[in-house]
Amino acid sequence: MRFPGPFRLICAVSLMAACCAPLSAQSLTEKTSKMERLMRADAYSFQSTRSASVWTIHFTGKHLTDIKVILAIAEEPDSDLMVIFVTVAEKAHLPVTADFMSKLLKENHELDRVKVGYDADGDLFVREDAALRITDEAEMKAIIDQVEKSADEIYGIVQPDLQ
Repeated sequence: MRFPGPFRLICAVSLMAACCAPLSAQSLTEKTSKMERLMRADAYSFQSTRSASVWTIHFTGKHLTDIKVILAIAEEPDSDLMVIFVTVAEKAHLPVTADFMSKLLKENHELDRVKVGYDADGDLFVREDAALRITDEAEMKAIIDQVEKSADEIYGIVQPDLQ
């Protein structure tokens, strides 16, 4: 049986993609090197943590005196997930009201690129998830700046409501 040309092309591309996919996995050492290279290229003063896959950068904002931006990469070789976030306020200080949550949802809609939400501990965060594999110096700077500025802005908005 002879298959039509487009079908053969699709099969060939699919086979090549399946064979090449495992080759794109990066070790933790390679991912760590890239993260540190990107942060150095943008002249960030970053600190390592106990974990090889987590770093912090501190900023001073208009509303928050210490904006602690946390950068983390997935340790699994088949994941290139990078998460950059700020914990804006701890659960103990957050009001649990519909008005407060409505305010956060409206801000979540207004902000570009970032998510505003509650983490597993119930703390308020601002974060952005990205693919380390395709992130360059300019994109890293844009992500960090957006997370840092958005966290400061959100804190300024919710600070009067904090307990």
